[in-house]
Amino acid sequence: MTHVRRFFLRFEENLAALCLGGLLVTLFLQVFTRFITRDPLSWTEEAARYLYVYVVFLGSSTAVTERTHVAIDFLVLKLSPAGRLVVGLLVNVCVLFVLANLFYWGIRATLRQLNIPLVVLDIPYAWVYVVVPVTAVLMTVRTLAVMREDVQRYRHGDALEPEIRGVV
Repeated sequence: MTHVRRFFLRFEENLAALCLGGLLVTLFLQVFTRFITRDPLSWTEEAARYLYVYVVFLGSSTAVTERTHVAIDFLVLKLSPAGRLVVGLLVNVCVLFVLANLFYWGIRATLRQLNIPLVVLDIPYAWVYVVVPVTAVLMTVRTLAVMREDVQRYRHGDALEPEIRGVV
């Protein structure tokens, strides 16, 4: 697998790691300037807050790919492989419905915030909200890929492990 392909397969994870690195640097600067120099930087608290939001949303998209969202699979494990597939696909269809709503309302919220600046950073508030529809699209693509993978595994006779994301 080429490095470029691997990067795009892990796009959200890589971007979340960059945001997390930025968050750590920002928090270090905040603590250092507040307690060591006694002259805190005004922008660090706001930047840290919104970097954290980005880490959460990008991490959620990564969790779709990795199938690491919380699932209670006690009953599903008792089903046949076909039953597991059906339940997994139904739950993922529900997830897609939620993601479609997240996209729609995220776009609306982003557009409403275009002319409202952040208090300290003085950039449009839309930059905070844009992560919602963007990650909704990314999670939709990843959910469809997971569904496709589950169907292919079932067709090839591979066991559908309890790690199927979204099982009840």
